[in-house]
Amino acid sequence: MNHLTDISPLVWATIILVAATLFVVTWSLDAVTHKKLAHIDITDKELQTHRTILVASFLMEFSLVAMFWFPLEALPFFIAFVVTRTVHEFIDELKYHSDRCTPYESRLHLVMWFSVIVKTSTLFIWGFFLSYEGVLNLPVIFYVWTFVLLTIMAYVSWVEWRR
Repeated sequence: MNHLTDISPLVWATIILVAATLFVVTWSLDAVTHKKLAHIDITDKELQTHRTILVASFLMEFSLVAMFWFPLEALPFFIAFVVTRTVHEFIDELKYHSDRCTPYESRLHLVMWFSVIVKTSTLFIWGFFLSYEGVLNLPVIFYVWTFVLLTIMAYVSWVEWRR
């Protein structure tokens, strides 16, 4: 545990924001690909799976934020949402994407998975074990960066939901 407290909040925040930026960029590119496929290859069942992933992701992120105040109480919710999200990601990849995706799309999905797992696990470790110690003392640019990412994520989520 001492090793975790030795890590600067700047390091935690930088890892999270770099991973989140990588995710947002690749997810946005993936959404552009979905736009081209939306009324050709994407079925209502696949859209339903995408919406389930969006809801589970939002609730997972909310449970991670809740760890700032209630780490133990948020833990079972976090576990439930991350498992639900992951299961539906597997369903999406194996049932809908494996036969249809181009190598480009598969690489996008690989980077999306990698980056979201890095972001989520870092948020979990910092939030659960340290209650985001130092998050309120970060440089202003970190809050601006976070706001920009959340705005883009909200927009892409809204666009993806409406398909």
